[in-house]
Amino acid sequence: MSYYYKHEYGFSTHSIQRIRQRLKLADEEEFKLKDKILKMIEKSTLSFETSKHIYIKTSKTDIYFVIDKFQKVIITATPISAAKQLWLIENE
Repeated sequence: MSYYYKHEYGFSTHSIQRIRQRLKLADEEEFKLKDKILKMIEKSTLSFETSKHIYIKTSKTDIYFVIDKFQKVIITATPISAAKQLWLIENE
């Protein structure tokens, strides 16, 4: 990876806290955590979109990374059930 390489998505402070909490990665250094998350996003095969957000599922759990489409920032990591997914698609 080049020194000037820029990832596709940024991270909010809230997303770092939620990712550490929900994926049980509390002791991970922040730069390593970000690298792991970006690799998880890259490898993910399940996702859906609404008008404002992209939801990308983690491979390990029912946790989705919520990404602001316009700012390209990971906002949070949250569990999403099938019912909630349908609601989001229909109402957002």
